[in-house]
Amino acid sequence: MSQKLNRMIERIEVFQAAWLENASTAEFAGMPLAGFKEAVKAPADLRDEILMLAQQMERKQVESLKAIATASEVLDLVVNSVRGTPGFGTDSVLYGSIGYVRKSERKTGLTRKKRTPSKDAQ
Repeated sequence: MSQKLNRMIERIEVFQAAWLENASTAEFAGMPLAGFKEAVKAPADLRDEILMLAQQMERKQVESLKAIATASEVLDLVVNSVRGTPGFGTDSVLYGSIGYVRKSERKTGLTRKKRTPSKDAQ
């Protein structure tokens, strides 16, 4: 939350407390204490609204994580079904189109590293 907003709310609270304690019946700037409170209540109302929206955002983020987990399970079911369905499987165009490497396109994994002569042999 904005530090400016928090500092302003603190200043307003100090003004209200001082006014109430020392001159509760006096008018300043053409307004009584009740009028002052009404005139400066917007920052506190906005802070409360910001806090409420932040809580709503946090709830929506949790909901989105749950939705992602559910969707991920469904995607796993579909890809496993494609793998196991005759006529499709791990070498089908569909399998490659949904983002997996087709079996025929995989490398063997065999590597042949070049030998470097040892220092003793030189």
